Amino acid sequence: MNPTMATAFEMGSGVDPCALRVSIQLIAMGVIFLVFAWVMSLIFSAYQSDRATVSEAVTSSLKATVILCLLVTVIFW
Repeated sequence: MNPTMATAFEMGSGVDPCALRVSIQLIAMGVIFLVFAWVMSLIFSAYQSDRATVSEAVTSSLKATVILCLLVTVIFW
């Protein structure tokens, strides 16, 4: 966004575009981390109750971590 567009957006909405972007990024990261924690707790619960082997739990955890990294990259790009 060029400076003219940023100024016009701020005058029209009353919010600085950079502050709005950071707010949206933080909200999205909070939701992503909550979902990630939920998925990891499900994986750990499945492992504890013998519904998943160590190999399956590790593989699922790695997959969830890779997806988390990709989402963080997309959000903060």
